[in-house]
Amino acid sequence: MNILHLNTYDIGGAGKASYRLHQNLIEGGINSQMLVLTKRNPNNQVFSTRRHDLRFTLQNIITNSWFRLRTNKIYYFQNIRNSLITEIKQLTCKIYQQPDVIVAHWISNFVTVEQLYQLSIETGAPLVWYLLDMAPLTGGCHYAWNCTGYMNQCGNCPALYSNNQYDLSYKNWKMKHDLIQKMNITIVPATSWLAEQAKKATIFKDKKINQIMISIDPNVFKPIPKKNARGKLGIAWTQKIIFFGTQSKETKRKGIFYLMESLNIFANSPDFDKNKILIITAGDISLIKSLLENQFNYHSLGILSNDKMLATAYQAADLFICPSIEDSGPMMINESIMCGTPVVSFEMGVAIDLVHTGKTGYRAKLKDSADLAQGIKYIMNLKPEQAKDMSKNCRDLAIKKCSPEIQLEAFNSLFESLL
Repeated sequence: MNILHLNTYDIGGAGKASYRLHQNLIEGGINSQMLVLTKRNPNNQVFSTRRHDLRFTLQNIITNSWFRLRTNKIYYFQNIRNSLITEIKQLTCKIYQQPDVIVAHWISNFVTVEQLYQLSIETGAPLVWYLLDMAPLTGGCHYAWNCTGYMNQCGNCPALYSNNQYDLSYKNWKMKHDLIQKMNITIVPATSWLAEQAKKATIFKDKKINQIMISIDPNVFKPIPKKNARGKLGIAWTQKIIFFGTQSKETKRKGIFYLMESLNIFANSPDFDKNKILIITAGDISLIKSLLENQFNYHSLGILSNDKMLATAYQAADLFICPSIEDSGPMMINESIMCGTPVVSFEMGVAIDLVHTGKTGYRAKLKDSADLAQGIKYIMNLKPEQAKDMSKNCRDLAIKKCSPEIQLEAFNSLFESLL
């Protein structure tokens, strides 16, 4: 069986997710090839289709930049007709084995829906679209927030500041809907959150929807003694540790302001003892630095460049906080749970599948900073035996839902049913 994967990048969250599936299939004895627009991974089964034409690339960058200036950036609206692939042979010339099934992942600015349809027709291969965000089911946005246009025909798009029923989002929806209805395609959401959205999306009306979760390598993301993990990070701390990643204030959906509010509430609770808590962070802490300096002991790990370093951060911590408020994942929840580290998060994305209050962490009401702070306090106050039991629950659930074997079995079964 030959499988062809399409993803814009082989790095980043979606890039990592698609590459992990590609590797799982190979290790499971299935021939797998991955085509990307931009390649950073040295693997010889990942091929770049990038067109090395400076004029064309600059034109594409300018068009994208101009387009984004005219849209509300929180929706991450993309022109779905935009692609660096100008003709289908730029893809087919890179395919070294005739695919039996084509799996599309995150393909924005790489392959259009029209090109996906053409590729399926030319190769005769059925399609699988592995949903990693909302882009496939909308008229252009990657995150719909409170907009329910995708449940109808889009139009009147808040991302476009539009009051026109037949605006670009409607035209995109119409084109995508008409093409998808002609495709032999199966929709595979990575979370139950996305699965519910996909079921409500008119674009996927009457299409088969089959949820399969993203896999996490249990040999890298695994529980180890916290003392050992802290030693690897150069941290001599015997008390409780909280870990989280941070992004800029521009990424509103990642909930940085809710994180700040919840930490402030937690730090001002009557029984808070600064000397019993250490916060470790990954990423850019500039926005939150003053809060950390004034109220917590903290240690910045900077940018974690590989999975082993990231796993060590989870392993060193007693708790991982995910404050995202609009997210189809994030994959960091899967990774933390696989490491046996409880998660405190809002009720959205993959937290619905993996974060169960009192079992694997604490799932707070969406956008409720006080409840998120309550979750932090709850996990920090667990007795050693309770914490040990919760860590085991995390690992057991992750093995059951996110192990490579489970993902491989599910996709293998799906592929066989399509053939």
